[in-house]
Amino acid sequence: MRCFVAFDLPRPVRNHLAKVTSPLRDRYDIRWVPPEQLHLTVLFAGALEQRGVDALAAAVESYDASPITLSLQPLGVFPPKGIPRVVWSGLTGDVDAVRAAKEAFEVTAAPFDVPPEKRAFQPHVTLGRVKSPFGALALIDELAERSRELKDKPFRATDLTLYASRLTPRGPRYEVLARRALEAPA
Repeated sequence: MRCFVAFDLPRPVRNHLAKVTSPLRDRYDIRWVPPEQLHLTVLFAGALEQRGVDALAAAVESYDASPITLSLQPLGVFPPKGIPRVVWSGLTGDVDAVRAAKEAFEVTAAPFDVPPEKRAFQPHVTLGRVKSPFGALALIDELAERSRELKDKPFRATDLTLYASRLTPRGPRYEVLARRALEAPA
């Protein structure tokens, strides 16, 4: 089963990101992530056997679920140089807590042959995947322009979730396998 662990974003934040990027949706060859699927990935585990899924589900359900406060940052692309492949929104705020969650889930997933990410971790929300390099330079300029509309209002991630990702011709569809609400400390 293809799985990942993510922090869920509140609906108003997801809708705001969709609104900010809406003028780009018909102008560029990008497969946009539907607003209801926007999230902050902590660990992409890839294909796992059931015992790996069970271990990650138990880790999600028992995770120290303190609130995580984040803010949207300017839109950008991966890779940072060359032809863009991914459009994203940066995040700031409790990024140390996000990194700690990433490291904890990497430790949980390691016995199931999930290698740690080699690239430096940059908390972000993936907004879309570029399907064609046509207009890439204009896209980068337009993302900078659209970034001015992002609200710099702090928000709290709502849940920590283990998802199954099912690939379809219309893009991935996510199914919740385990979820832990992020609660204020008692």
